[in-house]
Amino acid sequence: MEPQIVWYAQSAFRIEVSGLRIYLDPYHLPPGQPPADVLMVSHDHSDHLSGDDIAQVRTKDTVVFASPPAAKKLDPPVTTLAPGQSARHGELSVRAVPAYNVNKFRSPGVPFHPRESQHAGFVFEIGGQRFYFAGDTDVIPEMSEIGPVDYAFLPVSGTYVMTAEEAAEALRQIRPRVVIPMHYGSIVGSVEDAEKLARLAPEGVEVRILTPVSR
Repeated sequence: MEPQIVWYAQSAFRIEVSGLRIYLDPYHLPPGQPPADVLMVSHDHSDHLSGDDIAQVRTKDTVVFASPPAAKKLDPPVTTLAPGQSARHGELSVRAVPAYNVNKFRSPGVPFHPRESQHAGFVFEIGGQRFYFAGDTDVIPEMSEIGPVDYAFLPVSGTYVMTAEEAAEALRQIRPRVVIPMHYGSIVGSVEDAEKLARLAPEGVEVRILTPVSR
């Protein structure tokens, strides 16, 4: 069965699949969103770790997976997953994977997302389907070990993350069935970046451009 996927803004998604409601980096959620069974937080930047948005959907029963820098800023209980570490919640398996910059710099030699900061993306599997949420990253060598996946969520806006052209290169490594562009329209980037990825994507990859549901 196809998952239900809602995009809010930036890299914020709600995925409903196999009876679980999963939120990824909730940000700019409108009021009244349903509670999270599972919450994944890739890193601690404010457009990914938004305390007000997390509080809206987190309950005492929500299972939280977070990268080390994000986990330090979240109230317990939190399962901390550094890149390379894995965990399970019932039928859901989650593995944190690296997310970092190789050519996007705050100042000479200082990337916006340094590898040593242990920011994460997540590869998770449930109901026979495999998802890759890239987080804030460039195209990195570790992507060659991730695919194939059913759904990939890739940033496309450049400046802090990969460009649409770079995301197309990532697709050749990840080999998803469906890619959903993200990380545009709020701070940098626009829908034109997502449309560019649609033009550049390898044959056989469906580029699904979602309309944001934001406050």
